Amino acid sequence: MLEHDKEQAVLEKIHADISRIYAEQRKLNAEAHKITRENFWYPMGVAMAVVATIASITGMAIKFFL
Repeated sequence: MLEHDKEQAVLEKIHADISRIYAEQRKLNAEAHKITRENFWYPMGVAMAVVATIASITGMAIKFFL
């Protein structure tokens, strides 16, 4: 009976470790997803700002010169 309790305790510890590792994996996956989104949207934001600036300058130039 005592040996069975020890085995049960070892199994519970293993299950707790597996749960902890899964939680860490989910956290790391969420962080990787966040970085992936940032790597996409930051250059898009810069590109949109450049396009908006060029459009504004072109619009002002048209008003002044025409």
